[in-house]
Amino acid sequence: MDYLDLPVDHLRALARHSKIVLLRGFTNRFSGQALADYARHWGRIMTGSYGDVLDLVEKEESHDSIFDSLSLPLHWDGMYMPTIPEFQVFHCADAGPLNTGGETVFVDTVGLLEHAGASVRDTWRAIETTSCIRAVSHYGGSVRSALVVEHPVHHVPTLRYSPPVDAIPGFRNPNTVIYEGLDQASMDESIALLHRCLAHPAHRYEHAWRTGDVLIADNLALLHGRNAFVHGSKRHLQRVHIHADPVLINTGFFP
Repeated sequence: MDYLDLPVDHLRALARHSKIVLLRGFTNRFSGQALADYARHWGRIMTGSYGDVLDLVEKEESHDSIFDSLSLPLHWDGMYMPTIPEFQVFHCADAGPLNTGGETVFVDTVGLLEHAGASVRDTWRAIETTSCIRAVSHYGGSVRSALVVEHPVHHVPTLRYSPPVDAIPGFRNPNTVIYEGLDQASMDESIALLHRCLAHPAHRYEHAWRTGDVLIADNLALLHGRNAFVHGSKRHLQRVHIHADPVLINTGFFP
């Protein structure tokens, strides 16, 4: 059996329900454009200056932190782009040697908000953030967003947030975040609580890649990032974005 034997309608429904679908142990492997050809069965592909498929592999010459081996903070794809994808389709072309790190970290923000309590949710709803990053690759600019927004498909609360980078030596392209909506003391307390919740294992999944894995993730419900991995370990992921229907416009984005 290969991936194409699995009905996409069923997988899409499963991804929307469970937020992550992992396909592992199948006989076929994707190479080059084949991942995009598969992803088109899911819907319209969101392309960039890189084409249809983004190769996430270490690049010494790049100024973009997504192409190094350091940890990558939580974020949502499409933050600094005109449109926001519904799904990410990842393919692990090479997991690298065992026990060298590089796990992709996912946080279920829908579940996090469900368990946070009404008073905490109300406080977080009062917060707006403006995040900025230099355009050194296929994305960049600033985005203004409420911290808590409605999931466009399921119409439940979800988080849109990327913590500022201030404690990773050598990080190539750090973002900055401006917070508004609360007095300073309340803001400091609320953001500290948010960071603790984002790190809590109850809402967090760290995916250890195996070569050949295909993982589909709900970009509208999850935040994701990356654990650091050993420099030169040849970790190689491929990623394709799939638009929602209708396409989601990032109204808070400014290039």
